[in-house]
Amino acid sequence: MYLLPCPACDHASPVAPSKAGESLVCPACNGSLQVPKLGELKLLPQATTQAKGHAPSGSSIDGSPAARAGFLLAGFTATACLLVASFCGLRWFLLPVPNSTARHLETTRADMKSFTAAELIRAYEEMEKTPIDLVLPYVYKEKENFRNRWGRNALYSGSAGLMAVAVAAVFATTGRKRRD
Repeated sequence: MYLLPCPACDHASPVAPSKAGESLVCPACNGSLQVPKLGELKLLPQATTQAKGHAPSGSSIDGSPAARAGFLLAGFTATACLLVASFCGLRWFLLPVPNSTARHLETTRADMKSFTAAELIRAYEEMEKTPIDLVLPYVYKEKENFRNRWGRNALYSGSAGLMAVAVAAVFATTGRKRRD
């Protein structure tokens, strides 16, 4: 990009080398600008050396080394966390829980209805021998707890991954500066 001064208002407009030999309209005064041939255009000052408050359109954007490093670190962290979250989520989804407390009570009630009076008395006597506090949870409860741990791990690592994506986005936007 080169700065082409307008002959009417002296406003310097950025012009791409591909526009050499064409006619353009001055953005300041709407006057006609004749872009010189490429050889003459290259003698004009470059638009990237413009020291005004804004960079011309098409200027390149670079981030500082610290911002790039922060972006890469946050990006790698996000990738790792989201991979762990997807693995844990798949484990949670694929682990079957064969029973639940509601189903357990339902089957126990159905079984109790089929017992004879003598079998109910024997079952009651067995219940009195063992304390009401269970030492270990039922097997289905252990499997349910195990499955829930995978689900929590998926949730935690997914949340950490999304936060790392947000941090990477912040590094990507705030760590960039325009090259004047």
